[in-house]
Amino acid sequence: MKKFAVVLASVFIATASVGAAHAETAVGAVFGYPGNVGLSLRFDNVPVNAAWSDDFLHATIDMWLKKTPLDNPKLAWYWGLGADAGLPFDDTEEFFLAARVPVGLQFMATPKWEIFGELAPGLQLLDETDFYIAGAAGVRYVLGK
Repeated sequence: MKKFAVVLASVFIATASVGAAHAETAVGAVFGYPGNVGLSLRFDNVPVNAAWSDDFLHATIDMWLKKTPLDNPKLAWYWGLGADAGLPFDDTEEFFLAARVPVGLQFMATPKWEIFGELAPGLQLLDETDFYIAGAAGVRYVLGK
């Protein structure tokens, strides 16, 4: 199981870094799920969040399938599909993996500063089957341009 967790973590990192050279890249902080406070990255429409929570390193990776501006051109809503993984630090816990559907709002306060909030219902597939709803908010700084 530990090897599987390492492989999955490698896939998360590789997937996030593949488009980084050609994508709008943003870096910042996320509050809420996947942990209390964590790192948030976004490569165009692929956000990646990671944080420590109790005995786990949590990571989420999503792909926004639809992002639509609202009446205010700085405000958009999005939805997508993603994955959620938990790597345990404690031998009494098991690795878990879940599929999720994030739905959220993105506000571009300035061309460089993004504020976001989302809810993501998910279905845990490993180590047990369970439904959950995660919520997060954060801020990211857009690099380049």
